[in-house]
Amino acid sequence: MNDLLRQLPQISKVIERFRGTAPENLIKKVARQVIEKYRREIKEGKRKSLEGLYPEIEREIEKLKKPRLRRVINATGIVINTNLGRSPLHPEALEAIKEVALGYSNLEYDLEKGTRGNRNAHIEEILCELTGSESAFVVNNNAGAVYLVLNTLAFDREVVISRGELVEIGGSFRIPDIMSRSGSILREVGTTNKTRLKDYEEAIGENTALLMKVHRSNFYMEGFVEEVPIKKLSKLAKEKGIPLYYDAGSGLIHDLKNYGLDEPSFSECLSQGADIVSGSGDKLLGGPQAGIILGKKELIDKIKKNPMSRALRIDKLTLSALEATLRLYAEGRYSEIPALNMILQDEKTIKKRALKLKRKLSSLKEIEVSILKDRASPGGGSLPKLELPTYCVAITHSELSPDKLSELLRNSDPPLIGRVKEGKLLLDMRTVRDHEIDLIPKSISQALRDTTSSRTRSP
Repeated sequence: MNDLLRQLPQISKVIERFRGTAPENLIKKVARQVIEKYRREIKEGKRKSLEGLYPEIEREIEKLKKPRLRRVINATGIVINTNLGRSPLHPEALEAIKEVALGYSNLEYDLEKGTRGNRNAHIEEILCELTGSESAFVVNNNAGAVYLVLNTLAFDREVVISRGELVEIGGSFRIPDIMSRSGSILREVGTTNKTRLKDYEEAIGENTALLMKVHRSNFYMEGFVEEVPIKKLSKLAKEKGIPLYYDAGSGLIHDLKNYGLDEPSFSECLSQGADIVSGSGDKLLGGPQAGIILGKKELIDKIKKNPMSRALRIDKLTLSALEATLRLYAEGRYSEIPALNMILQDEKTIKKRALKLKRKLSSLKEIEVSILKDRASPGGGSLPKLELPTYCVAITHSELSPDKLSELLRNSDPPLIGRVKEGKLLLDMRTVRDHEIDLIPKSISQALRDTTSSRTRSP
């Protein structure tokens, strides 16, 4: 307690120095939280003194001045990293957002007629051209798309779906839960590993509204398994006079099977007979978060008229970024889209980037740096079988564990997120972009400087 009383003047000086840069009550709250943390750790035997209290209060107050939602450097090797905001946008998408955000726009205004317009009209035509769909509609995300399709076409009626496709789509959101909330009635058929056409056929009755198939994009099954392809389900659906709905999940516009990406594209799903298809805008498509609905005009028209479509609609900024991304596909420039570019890049390019970073880190004597070959992942619940060869810059520190080093880098500026493996912190260069390489030495230097300061500096 006496140690704390001796430091009160210094703590007061810190609070005074930051006055006006953040709300005073928050500054004091942060100071109290750090003091309480030190008290608790001393009581629990985790800390012997108040050494480091002053700089930690200073660092925590500094955090108040920064935005909570911040840009980070993704060195995890997971390209479509859900925790880190999924797919980064192309510069032209950012310019489109800026253009629309800085002033007014024709979001819901028809410039030719001078009357009220429809925001969906800005991207419906280009989506139809790219996918061969009769009609299109876009909402805020794919979970919203699934909800809206089911709520519109199967409210209070049965939807027949394989037990093996009742997937969890991330964040504990499950297809059965979304179906239940939509007002549709789940009718499971088959078993976890085997579902046959006969299972669907026997389940169809007077109250059946839809046949539904869900792409297992975030896992795969091997061995004694069987599922019914879209073509066969489509034939059955047509015979019974009910629509077939396919949730494609990851939202792929361009067929990339030649590159080893065995993921169904929107156009492929439609051409094989699906009446309605939905997917994400911010995964393999490489655009902003959005839920894209494609298919038969008569069905899409019903979806557009659903009052819930307004609750799930996308805003003008998302709309502008999505249109700009789709235009890159229309111009044949899909390989420029950051997420696809990172997935498709060759090993030689990645190794060259790793060597460049290693050279830039050579001046930091506190760490040892080497290059390791490893495997990366597309991520985002996409292509679970696909492992991408990659090169990592491996970092070790004589005094700091890999986990502690990882923690320090997460709190550097900009935050640097890697992965710990076999006693080393790995920075995967598949997901580190060229313009970020110069930022990494600065982040590491800051992290090492801060930890040295916390060990040696006392109030």
